[in-house]
Amino acid sequence: MTHRMVAGLILTALMLSGCAGEAAEDGVVSSSDTVADETGSYLETLPQTDFEGAPFNVLCRDYKVYEIWTESLDGEVVNDALHERNSRVGEMFNTEVTHTPVAGAWDTQQAFKDAVTSSVLSGDMAYDLVAGYMAYTTTLAMDGNFMNLYELPVLDLSREWWAQGFVNNNTVNGRAYYTAGDISLTMWEYMYGMFFNKRLAENYNTGDLYAAVNDGRWTHAMFAEKVKTVSGDLDGDGKYTNQDLYGYITNNHSLRNLNTTFDMPIAKRNEEGSYDLVYYTDKTVEAYEMMYEFLFSDNTVFFSKPTDDADYVEILNMFMEDRALFFSGTLDNTGMLRGMEADFGILPFPKYDESQENYLSHSYDGMSIFAVPKTVKDTQMSGLVTEALCAESRITTVPAFYETVLKSKVVRDDESSGMIDLIRSTLLFDFGYVNTVPAGNIFQLFGDSLKNKSANFVSAYASNSKSFETNFQKVIDAYMKLDD
Repeated sequence: MTHRMVAGLILTALMLSGCAGEAAEDGVVSSSDTVADETGSYLETLPQTDFEGAPFNVLCRDYKVYEIWTESLDGEVVNDALHERNSRVGEMFNTEVTHTPVAGAWDTQQAFKDAVTSSVLSGDMAYDLVAGYMAYTTTLAMDGNFMNLYELPVLDLSREWWAQGFVNNNTVNGRAYYTAGDISLTMWEYMYGMFFNKRLAENYNTGDLYAAVNDGRWTHAMFAEKVKTVSGDLDGDGKYTNQDLYGYITNNHSLRNLNTTFDMPIAKRNEEGSYDLVYYTDKTVEAYEMMYEFLFSDNTVFFSKPTDDADYVEILNMFMEDRALFFSGTLDNTGMLRGMEADFGILPFPKYDESQENYLSHSYDGMSIFAVPKTVKDTQMSGLVTEALCAESRITTVPAFYETVLKSKVVRDDESSGMIDLIRSTLLFDFGYVNTVPAGNIFQLFGDSLKNKSANFVSAYASNSKSFETNFQKVIDAYMKLDD
């Protein structure tokens, strides 16, 4: 997809209101009642500092420039909302929001890491803010490249435009070295959801799925019951392939999300303000056994093993061509689904069971998190402009994406719009998930073991347990030593 399309979709969740809202102790985000004019009034209360035309330079990935900068107005709502945000902040503080794009995909992450570390080591003060790929940017924080954001002037991580479900779960020893919020457009783009084909839902008498969600009855057991009614060898070749009919199509990335949606935390905060590794429990084992049976016991689930974008196109085409009742993925997939003939709806992932309090989800680990280099040229500028950009995103980019793009162009019913609100409001970013790469990829174990069709999760965990424990402790030690 072009960056323009992605940006347009992106935020298939936005206005889900700014990013955050008040968070419960477990970090689940709840809805915020702050309205746009209140946010505008807040911007006017910020220190009216004149930076005398100095640029505010954001280091970003070259394929994610659209969430940071755009050259000019062009009549396209997403583009123009970003331009308005940057222009307003720039005019308010006499600065120009600029960017430095660097290769930074998963396969080219070293180029991005080098850009950060070389700047910090040389002290060239090249970047005022860093927007990095979450999964590997945490390692840059552990190595001491970033400032404690709580020490930046003006920046207020308790405000509703900062994602409290992220902030609360990634503050260690009273410090935070990266964050996410309404400025993180990719956070909204990459939220996970469950899509359903309304034509097949009617044909197979699924009932009112929206009502099931609203009543708290949307559990894995209900989901599995619906899935198991749908299967068909459409081409009659005696084999089940991507040409046939399924109740559900998924992949290992979506199944990793079950750690969150089934409320199986990897890490929990302790009394010292740090985190304990708590992932391996009876529930985790039981959930894995349940999912293994669900995925592989019959021909109702098509399990793709994506290695590149082409594989996602394959399963999206299956869904669009009425060959799957359900499809799970990130909300940026709505861009392609806009061309679908049959109507589709959007739901949160089902709960583990009815005793689970909230529907839960997170965003794909390729979302951008934001950090400030410890050698930044002006802490006042970095704190003030970053705060202003995030707050301003709440009243420009968020409403534009949500109201104009999502609601008018993508979502086909009011109920799906409400479901996206629900997904947004219950985003949770477990510390173990955010730091899974340096912690030995513990978060990936669940979904990737299913991908490899490993029947025994107990042995899969046992063979990695020492590595997980050792690496997790290294992560904790690294954060606890920063700024000492």
